[in-house]
Amino acid sequence: MTRKKKTTTLGDALRELVRNLGMEGRLEEQQEAVDRWPQAVDKVYGKPIASRTRAVYFNGDGGKLVVEVENAALRHTLFYKKQEILKQLDQSFGRSLVRDIIFTNSRR
Repeated sequence: MTRKKKTTTLGDALRELVRNLGMEGRLEEQQEAVDRWPQAVDKVYGKPIASRTRAVYFNGDGGKLVVEVENAALRHTLFYKKQEILKQLDQSFGRSLVRDIIFTNSRR
């Protein structure tokens, strides 16, 4: 038996599947929302607060960004400036992509 096709890595196969399904843009958008979180919260609160949070998931369909925080007090603090943080995210994208932020306790 001879092999006719070149061996493909799982990562390459998944990238090709995502591209064939037309989901590349959505996945990039989701990753961008998570990646832009630190800069947005840094502009509102500064690096000490930004370093105690971590965006973990963005649901593009619902526009919800899930962010883990160290403790309940920090979650409470961030909740009060949620609109300002959303405005920073909007400015970084040039449009309204993230419509809500869900703060959860850190699982680290």
